[in-house]
Formats: sequence, structure tokens, C-alpha cells
Amino acid sequence: MTETSMVVGRKAWKRLGLAFFVMAGGLGLSLLGLAWDFYEHEIAGFSPELESLLAPPHLAIFGGIFVTALGFVIGDLALRKEGWYPLRMLRA
Repeated sequence: MTETSMVVGRKAWKRLGLAFFVMAGGLGLSLLGLAWDFYEHEIAGFSPELESLLAPPHLAIFGGIFVTALGFVIGDLALRKEGWYPLRMLRA
């Protein structure tokens, strides 16, 4: 049984850098939304406006999750363009 290793090219690493940057931005946006939501609940207490899914802190949280997922897709596409399919590792 021989093992084959794939070398990820320089262009793929640049695209992966973009993916990591996008994911870090999404994570930062989510953390900012969580801190904002915690602050609003501690200061204002319970109010129907803060419990809405469309409240600004909640939109920041959901937006951050979406941006993080977008970064993951960018990274996956960057690796697939190099001919490396990350999810094939799960099948043994």
C-alpha cells in the first residue's frame, strides 16, 4: 500500500489566505454581535424589540455565521481547483 501526498501550490495558498481572512472576519463579526447582544440584554433587560430575530445584534451574529460559511466555501473551492478534494479524506 503506497501513500500519495498532494502538494498544495502557491496560488492555492493565496486563495486559502483569502478564505482564512474571510472566515476570521465572519468570526469577528459574530463575536461583536454576541458582545453587543449580551450588553443590550444586561443594560435594557427584557424587551420585545431585543428578542426579535431582526434585532441589529442578532443580524450581526447571523451575518457573521454567513460570512464564515462563505470563507469555508472559498477555501474548499481553492483546494478543488488544485485537484485536492478535502472531503475525500473522510472516506477510507
